[in-house]
Amino acid sequence: MSILNMQSVRASIKLAWPISLQQTLVTMLGMIDVMMVSHLGDAAVAAVGLGNRIQFVVLVLVNGGAWAVGILASQYFGAGNMMKVRRAILMGVCVTVFALIPVVLLNFAYADQLIELGSTDNQVIALGESYLWITMPSLLFVAGIMVIENALRSLNQVKLPMVLSSIAIGLNVILNYWLINGGLGIEPLGVDGAAIATTVSRLLHLIILVWFLVAMRHPVKPSRHDFASLNDTQAWRKLVALVWPMMFSFGVWSLGTLVYQLIYGRIGTQELAVMSILAPVEGMFISLFFGFASACAIMVGQRLGADKFDEAWSIARTFSLLAPVVAVIAGGLLYGIKSWVFIPFADLPSSTLDLASDIFLIIALGGSLKITNMTMAMGVLRAGGETKACLYIDTTGMWIISIPLTMLAAFYFQLPLFWVVVVSYSEEICKLVLFSWRVASKKWLNNLATT
Repeated sequence: MSILNMQSVRASIKLAWPISLQQTLVTMLGMIDVMMVSHLGDAAVAAVGLGNRIQFVVLVLVNGGAWAVGILASQYFGAGNMMKVRRAILMGVCVTVFALIPVVLLNFAYADQLIELGSTDNQVIALGESYLWITMPSLLFVAGIMVIENALRSLNQVKLPMVLSSIAIGLNVILNYWLINGGLGIEPLGVDGAAIATTVSRLLHLIILVWFLVAMRHPVKPSRHDFASLNDTQAWRKLVALVWPMMFSFGVWSLGTLVYQLIYGRIGTQELAVMSILAPVEGMFISLFFGFASACAIMVGQRLGADKFDEAWSIARTFSLLAPVVAVIAGGLLYGIKSWVFIPFADLPSSTLDLASDIFLIIALGGSLKITNMTMAMGVLRAGGETKACLYIDTTGMWIISIPLTMLAAFYFQLPLFWVVVVSYSEEICKLVLFSWRVASKKWLNNLATT
């Protein structure tokens, strides 16, 4: 029998491409904010890039809770229990929103200090503080969107989230252009305009999504009985047991990405601007494969919920083996279109673009490591509830190995940015070894729908 389950690969394509397209568009949104303020100079680019990275930390933390809901929903769907799917959505929204409220409130008091961690440039600090004040409350809207979308995907409904996200992103781009540059009686607002556009588009996205579910009487639309089921303490224990290590794991990882950004910012404003350009580019590249990791998680989770462990292992093995091969090929193609990637940033100084061009090689080659690790962690291990193992592996690779080495490279040895970024990829090498070992152990083959 073939080591690759090609039937699962073909089935995954139908699930994967809408998710990948949506994730690419969402990632592009952060890049669009940077692109559309690039004519304002390095300080504006650095401020928006750093502000987005701080929000990214919080968003990834929320996504941990949303992903946990998706895992439960896929297994409940595989077991044929839609009531538990709806209950998981309600519980997930409660957990993520309540977790965000103190973060949003603290943002108003400490936004400037957060920006100061990554830059000593007073203009960057002022612009970044204002950007965070306006955009951070909108993460409450994003929390609800993420939970609902993850549940929909777990039911194999991947096109609806993609279409609604596309509409919201289109609105954001239009509002960005108008508010940043002014017009129709509005003075040019610059960085603040980009922030307002982002906040408004996120609110409209949530409103459209909820309206659609209600209008179509969608199966995931909660009923009064579903709200009454929230007093089930056993269900809360199961959700919390899955959510807390996943949110903590996602938080540990996202906080580490912020630390990398702070390190680059402390090297210099130009270095921070370069990494602010490249971070969303790398994110878009990786997001192309996010759909396949999500499809893997959905397919594995549904089979685990139905006690089809042999099929779950076959799918997991196939995705784990194909991910690095496809990612390396895609990385080569990405590097081949390097000149096109930098066209939107032509207004930046030539020295900034030259440095970004050098770092781009690392992004193209190193992205395959990140994609492989994402597939094994999100697509396989977490689908079987192995959230604690992922937490330990993420912590080891990033905080014990990579971040200390990156800080030494940047501040003790004072290496150029190129080599500092190279050293940061020690995280992915460590995680590749540990994730591979954990997947091969098969300890993740668990039915969460009955436990």
